[in-house]
Amino acid sequence: MNRCILFSGGPLSDCDQVEVKVGPGDFVIACDAGCRTAAQFGVRPDLAVGDFDSLGGPVPGGIPVQKVPAEKDDTDTMLGLRVGLEQGFREFLLVGGFGGRLDHTVANLQALGWLCRQGASGQILSNRNRAWAVRCGTLVLRRLDGWHLSVFAWDGPCRGVTLEGLQYPLRDAELTPSLPIGVSNEFVGEYARITVTDGTLLVIAAEECR
Repeated sequence: MNRCILFSGGPLSDCDQVEVKVGPGDFVIACDAGCRTAAQFGVRPDLAVGDFDSLGGPVPGGIPVQKVPAEKDDTDTMLGLRVGLEQGFREFLLVGGFGGRLDHTVANLQALGWLCRQGASGQILSNRNRAWAVRCGTLVLRRLDGWHLSVFAWDGPCRGVTLEGLQYPLRDAELTPSLPIGVSNEFVGEYARITVTDGTLLVIAAEECR
C-alpha cells in the first residue's frame, strides 16, 4: 500500500538514524520546518504545508506550497495529515514528530488516535522511540531487541486487551487512561500481537537507556 510520508520540524538529532525509504507511489509532505528535515534526508517533498513561521526561510524552489494563516486550529503536522487523507492515503509515516516541544509531541500522539478514527493508520519514528495506535483491532510488531514496549488506553477505557509475544501477556483485560499498568513490557517472540476489541490503544516502543 502506498504511504503518505510526513516530515515535521522536530530536532534532526532525534531522528537522523531513522531509515526512510520513499517508494513509487508514496506521497511526501513537508510540514513547515519539516522542509529542513526532508532536505537532511535527501528527500524532495511533493508538497509543503503550514504557516511557515518555523522554517526561517523560503520553501525550496519548485516544491508546491499550501500556505495557511498562522492563527489556525490545526498544527502544521495535522494539516499535512488532513491533506494526505484528502489525497486518499490511509497509511502514514511521520518523521521529526518527537524530541522538540512537548506540546507538539503530545499533539502528534493524539493525531495517531485521530487517524484510527478516520479509518487510517500511522506511526511516528525517531532514533529511540516509536509510536502507533490501534483501534478495535490488532497491531503486529516485529521484535525489537533492547526495546521496551508499552501500551496505554488513549481516549477512554480499552476492553478486550490481549498481548501476545511479550514477557508480560494479557488476555481480555481492561485498561483505563488513569492507570499506566501497561508500561515496560519486553519482546519474547519474533512478533508481538497487540489486540483491543473496544477502544484505542497507544503503543510505544522505547529503546533501553544505556
